[in-house]
Amino acid sequence: MKVLIAIPPEKFRDEELLIPVKKFQEAGVTYELASTHVGVVMGVLGKKAKVNRTFEDVLLSGIDDYYALMIVGGPGTQVHLWNNRHLIELVTIFNTRQKVVAAIDNAPIVIAKAGILKKKIATVAPGLTVREMMKEDAIIQNKPVVYKDRIVTAMGFEAAEEFASIIIKYEKGNPEFVPTSGKAGFAF
Repeated sequence: MKVLIAIPPEKFRDEELLIPVKKFQEAGVTYELASTHVGVVMGVLGKKAKVNRTFEDVLLSGIDDYYALMIVGGPGTQVHLWNNRHLIELVTIFNTRQKVVAAIDNAPIVIAKAGILKKKIATVAPGLTVREMMKEDAIIQNKPVVYKDRIVTAMGFEAAEEFASIIIKYEKGNPEFVPTSGKAGFAF
């Protein structure tokens, strides 16, 4: 199973792609990049990435090969992804099929706009993004990474390593379940 990485066609936050990709490679997790168009995309710090799939292409061919959708943040995310109907549809489908939906920095706005963060805890980069999340009825926590119900949100590039680790843990099982010493998984 793979991670589908959604990236804006320009001005993505370099570390929010590079750090998770490095962690995925170390863990043996495969991934593919998708955007609004195919070709080379450039980050705000000058790193480049090659995109081979569009969001529409993924919608047409299906998501069976993926266990997670990860959305990269950055200035380009606000401009190109926040209101991208194909990406919002992908978020909805991944969530409906109980696959992991993850977003970092200002990208959790896309998840919120898909309607799956209503009355759910999440985190986002500080600033105007908090207001955008609250418009969508998300419950904001001031933590680097928040994950529950297969939805993972992270504040920014400083949390990229922990963010990627949680996504990897979902591939191996469910990091939300903590075994207890009590009967039937309940602590007494």
